[in-house]
Amino acid sequence: MKFIESFLPKLFVTLIPSSSGVELYAELRKKSKLIRRFEKQNVEAGEMLEKEIKKLERESSLVYIALLEMAASQGAVVGCRDSQESDSGSVEKVCVENRWAVYMDKDDLFESQKSYKKIGLDFLFSPFSLLAHFYHERLKDSNGLYLLLTNDFVFAAVFKENTLLFGKQIAMEEELLLLDKTKVLDKYIQHIQSVVKAFYEAKVDENMFIEKIYIADALNFDTRLENRLEEELFVEVEKQSIELSHELALLCEKELS
Repeated sequence: MKFIESFLPKLFVTLIPSSSGVELYAELRKKSKLIRRFEKQNVEAGEMLEKEIKKLERESSLVYIALLEMAASQGAVVGCRDSQESDSGSVEKVCVENRWAVYMDKDDLFESQKSYKKIGLDFLFSPFSLLAHFYHERLKDSNGLYLLLTNDFVFAAVFKENTLLFGKQIAMEEELLLLDKTKVLDKYIQHIQSVVKAFYEAKVDENMFIEKIYIADALNFDTRLENRLEEELFVEVEKQSIELSHELALLCEKELS
C-alpha cells in the first residue's frame, strides 16, 4: 500500500495557531515536487476551521494534517534522559535522532489534541524540530546559536557538533503589535541578548563560545537586525527568511519518506 501511495499526490494541510487565530495553508505534492499551493488564510478555530479543511480535503485522496504546536509549556533539552525541565511524570517527551529531545506539558498537549479532535491531526511538531529541520545541513558542521523568530515567540537553540546544548523559548508580549517597527526590533534584540546571557550562565559547556548566530526569520526584519546584533554581541550573524507553513509541509513530507 505504501508503495502505491508513493506514486500518488498528497495534500499537506498545515495549521499554525497564534494570538489572532489559526493560519491555514496547504500544498499538493508528489514525489517531493510541488504541484499546487493553496492560499494562506487566517481562520478562527472551531467550526470555521473545520469547514475550510473539509474544502481542502476534496483536492486529494491522501491528506495529512499537521499542527505546529506553539504552546508556552514546551521546550528542548539535552539528551533523551529525564531532566528537571522534562520530568517524565508531567510532560510528554520525544527524542530527536537520539541526540536531544523536545517536550511539552501533558495537560497542555491533551487540551491541544482535544481542540483539534474533529479535524484529526496526523502530525504535531515542535518549533524546535522545525528549526532543526530548516538548518539540517548547517547543523552538521556549524556550531552556534540558532533562532526562529515568530510573532508570538523566539525559539532559541545552541548546537555544537550537531547536538543540542541549550534550548530556550521566549514569549513576546501582545502589546508589541501596537508598537512601531523600531521598538519591535529593539524588543527582539533584547530577547536574543538575554538568550546569549542565559546560555553562558547555564554553564552547560564552558568551552563553547557563540561566535555565529543563525536566524530563521518569519517576520522579515530588515538588515538592521543583523547589524545591531553583530555590533552589540560581537558575533557573525546570518539571517534567512522562513515561510513557516511551507517548511511545515516539507517536514510532513520528510516524516513520510
